[in-house]
Amino acid sequence: MKIKCFLLTLVIGLFSSNIQAQLLEKLKQRAEEKGLETREVSYDSTAYDESKDHSDEEGFKIESAHDLFNSDVVMELYDRNDQLVQTAFFDADLIAMRTETSVSAQPIFHDSKGYFYGFNDEEGRYEKMSILPASSMGFMMAGMTTQAYKLPQEPYFEAFEALSEKEIAMNFLIVELAFIYKPKHFEDDDNYRLQSVPCFPDVCKRFYYNDPEYQGSYIQFDAKDRLVEFYINSTNAQMADNKNPSGKFIYSYKNCSVKLPDAVEQSMVPGPLGKMLNLERGLEPWKHNKKDKQKN
Repeated sequence: MKIKCFLLTLVIGLFSSNIQAQLLEKLKQRAEEKGLETREVSYDSTAYDESKDHSDEEGFKIESAHDLFNSDVVMELYDRNDQLVQTAFFDADLIAMRTETSVSAQPIFHDSKGYFYGFNDEEGRYEKMSILPASSMGFMMAGMTTQAYKLPQEPYFEAFEALSEKEIAMNFLIVELAFIYKPKHFEDDDNYRLQSVPCFPDVCKRFYYNDPEYQGSYIQFDAKDRLVEFYINSTNAQMADNKNPSGKFIYSYKNCSVKLPDAVEQSMVPGPLGKMLNLERGLEPWKHNKKDKQKN
């Protein structure tokens, strides 16, 4: 099944990229907090500026996941030729997403627990898979998204931490940006420059990238501080799938409804190997050990 191969490739790719550095560092810290023994590992820490003072930042304080995912969102992705590639519909009530694309007759779904739903043409049914537990999956997406798209890291990781306490996954890819970022995250950052642009009937705040590897890229917010447009044009090596990838994400805040299909759960790793590698325990097994003791 094509979607299973793609997702498995994604996992392998994540752990062979620079994102591995942040993952290892974060997991090491969590292990030490739990009193577990850790070993020193080599990693590249240049992607995160630890010297920056974040003590006065407001952060994410939520009572429930709906405090963050507080509106329906429709996100359209356009390629460099302004051709519509795919449309994602996010349902805030269900906390789930449906993605429709012209290359597939059946949409793909994402839910709040970290599951991907893909249609198996051979079996004539939907199958759902979880790459990793919600917390591990969310952490990987936070690292991958902020580095690849050169976005401020702190807001994304704060949102991840807040949701992980509610056992909700950061599982909605670029749609998540609409709930995380505000103009304040870019206003005092030397990596961006502000320009006011007309967006009928108001004026929008557009933050252009200063990084020469992202020439022309920008992120734009409307008069209500909502993310409405995100344009990426990059020569960064982390976007190596294309020589010069570019695309535009358009966000609109319209009511939409998502209904998750009935699906058969599948392991990301098929056969006997899937039983040996219990991905459900993921990268934070001590959480499950605690639950196991409580059950006993």
